[in-house]
Amino acid sequence: MKNHWMKKTLAALSMSASLLGTPFATQAGERLDDAARLSLLQTGEARQFVKLPLGTMHVRVLGPADGPVVLLVHGGVIGGFAFEKWQRPLVDAGYRVVIPDLLGYGFSDRPDMNYDRDFYAAQIAQLLDALDIRAPVDIVGASLGGAVVTAFAASHPQRLRSVVLVAPAGGGRVQVVNGALLWPVVGDAVFHFFGNRNMRGMMADAYAGSPDGESLNRWMQAQTRYDGFASGILNTLRHYDAAWQPDDYKALGRSGLPVLAVWGTEDKVNPIAQAAVLSEAVPQMKLAKLEGKGHAITFGEAPAVLAAALPFMQAQQRQGR
Repeated sequence: MKNHWMKKTLAALSMSASLLGTPFATQAGERLDDAARLSLLQTGEARQFVKLPLGTMHVRVLGPADGPVVLLVHGGVIGGFAFEKWQRPLVDAGYRVVIPDLLGYGFSDRPDMNYDRDFYAAQIAQLLDALDIRAPVDIVGASLGGAVVTAFAASHPQRLRSVVLVAPAGGGRVQVVNGALLWPVVGDAVFHFFGNRNMRGMMADAYAGSPDGESLNRWMQAQTRYDGFASGILNTLRHYDAAWQPDDYKALGRSGLPVLAVWGTEDKVNPIAQAAVLSEAVPQMKLAKLEGKGHAITFGEAPAVLAAALPFMQAQQRQGR
């Protein structure tokens, strides 16, 4: 039995390595400690670090200190850079813009704990507390971040003014990776040896030929040079079923908060058909469709997404919510 399991494990590891298409070579990264954070601040790569009970978080805070706050929560892999092209338009509109790298991503800590629903939702509350933001905020969640935002809204609706979901997870089960990669030993080995390189390649392929491709490649190189990035992705896949959160969406619906969903009609990751599931749970949700667009719209189609999201948020402000 033991030999059979070992053969199965090695076969899956070999198959996964073949699929990832990379040589079997270690990926020892740099430590993300206080010295590294100081260097990142000095070079201008990082903006600000905030100490939370769960770990030290890298945060971009821009715009007028007395402006209405909008908190932008990224999805998997890309980190806070997903909102790079949102910063100037929102600041010009008078917002105080807060963009974290969630723990495990970017230049934020990679804590040794289960990256589950509560881990992600707690970060949002802790960040608002650390920045002393008490008034209700507009919040945007993209992909995995959509599920995180919804989980936060389910338990903290009083801290929000409006919710914008960009191609959100949570409305149906989708297979993100081969199930063998979630096995003990197999997944750990594959993500340790190949994870960073594979995710950099995935993002490079997604933006091949794009004028934004080079800046995204530089960011992916920067966030994957530190230990724990790829293992954090695996940790999330193992412990957070973000693809299916019906109770949280129902709670969002009961909250009465204004909700806008922005979705590409050709999304293959979180298909737009899931919008019907979410609309049933969140009857006040408005839907803005981006015809012919896929999943990576937060960064790749930022002007089009903002053209829907910004007027929606401004309307809530005018109504004094």
